[in-house]
Amino acid sequence: MNRVLATFIVAFQCFTSFSQDGPKVVVFNQSEQDEVQNTVQNLFKISVLEPLSGDISLYYERVLGANISAEAGLGFTIDDYFGSILFEDEFSTVYDDRTPLIGHSFALGFRYYPFIAADEIYFAPEFKYRYYHSEQVVSPGTTAMQTNHEYKKMTNFRITVGYNYFFDDNVFIDFYGGVGLAMFKYGGYNSVYDSQTDMYTYQFSEVKRPRPWLTLGIKFGFGI
Repeated sequence: MNRVLATFIVAFQCFTSFSQDGPKVVVFNQSEQDEVQNTVQNLFKISVLEPLSGDISLYYERVLGANISAEAGLGFTIDDYFGSILFEDEFSTVYDDRTPLIGHSFALGFRYYPFIAADEIYFAPEFKYRYYHSEQVVSPGTTAMQTNHEYKKMTNFRITVGYNYFFDDNVFIDFYGGVGLAMFKYGGYNSVYDSQTDMYTYQFSEVKRPRPWLTLGIKFGFGI
């Protein structure tokens, strides 16, 4: 996992190192033609809807040219509240106590703007990764308690269409939606009842589930 994260960080830094001067907008004023410099090169954002999935992430977008940019996101996860409602738990353990632990998430995407970088409509291939984990305290049937560790990983490759709307020169809102394929990997325990001992035993197993995935989101941001 650390190697994958390091690879994406290095790739993002390599692309931003080749960034050019800001895109230029041609403005026609009667018979005069003036070239106006777009000064927004760096965009800092926070997602509004991702906290519903227990993902608190900050995003940074860097303009690389007249029509392209790159975006990276980094954050932490708590618990997948929304995902737990949509899909049943993969494991049948009955918990006496469950404690969500702090996980992590990161994202990387490259954007193409048909008109001007960082403004209005864009198309983007994107990658998103989330890691959730928790501890469950269970009772096998005696006074002894057992702590089990479970996790869920989500890897999502998607194509996104979005729109950046600037309220003024710096403050903007980013609406986006995407479709792609998400791979979920679960690691957890199933409870097995032993009628001879009148106790439960817990067996660890891992399950993979590919799913088509729809993404909708809103980000608020500030550009400089």
